[in-house]
Amino acid sequence: MRNSGKAPTMIVWIISLVLYIVALAAYFGVVRIDGQIAAAAWIIGLGLLLLGCRVRGL
Repeated sequence: MRNSGKAPTMIVWIISLVLYIVALAAYFGVVRIDGQIAAAAWIIGLGLLLLGCRVRGL
């Protein structure tokens, strides 16, 4: 499956999804992670996904 247009590549989706799951797990207390790390995971995941939508080939 080739990427057409400006859609993020599969690896960007996977990394963003993993960071989102880490942030959710920390928020709901499933895992014990420092609040700053959970917030950073949320911010980096969203930023990477937004950047992947704007930059062709990312």
